[in-house]
Amino acid sequence: MSKSTSTSAGFDYEQVWQGTWNDATRYGPACRHRRRIVIKLVRRLPHRTVLDLGCGDGLLLSELSRHVNAAFIGADISAAAIEQARRNVPNAQFVVLDAGRSLPDGRFDVTVMSEVLEHIENDDALLRELAPRTRFVVISVPGGPADQVDRAYGHFRNYADDLLPRKLEGAGFDVLFFRRWGWPFYEWTQLLLRKGTSDHVAAAGGPYSPLKKMIARILYALFFLNVFPKGSQVFAIGRSRVFPPRGV
Repeated sequence: MSKSTSTSAGFDYEQVWQGTWNDATRYGPACRHRRRIVIKLVRRLPHRTVLDLGCGDGLLLSELSRHVNAAFIGADISAAAIEQARRNVPNAQFVVLDAGRSLPDGRFDVTVMSEVLEHIENDDALLRELAPRTRFVVISVPGGPADQVDRAYGHFRNYADDLLPRKLEGAGFDVLFFRRWGWPFYEWTQLLLRKGTSDHVAAAGGPYSPLKKMIARILYALFFLNVFPKGSQVFAIGRSRVFPPRGV
């Protein structure tokens, strides 16, 4: 990939995985639902080899390993995240790398990118690099209008309207599935969070007290009622048009 393709400048991923988001990824209701939906999508596909690109602390791979039989590889820019991922999924392989600059060796049935693509400066280049390396991609990204909170979290863009399907098609993938999620309860929660506090990292991240865990469990149950196909969370499956046939 070109040197201009990189992850978000000025955003400290090591700090994120040294305590800021560990409880949020484990207990946060939106994070739990993203894992649930992504796992459901992966199970639809041939999945002998699965790459989690931007795997973070490995919780997605840990849960996925309980539902599918596959060889798992995780990659993340943060060495602290990979250290945690190795503990969470001891049977998987892991590598530290910047997905905006390189990819793990090999080819994969499925590549998962959950809340990753928005952190890549040249997402088109990454998708083009992936097309001959993976049979399918399963992607989740934020889909609402980008604001200062998103930029503070290191997003180069959000994926409003049909931006993600257009990028997938342009990079060599056929879009097999595209859906928005989050309406109404996830959207209302996000609105209240942004109106109710100026420190969104502290509100959504940080250590989860017993009270915060209880609220998260209630919201997780409530988010099952987000049955309408709209919202600011986007999910997609792309099938590569250029992936080599088996045996090639």
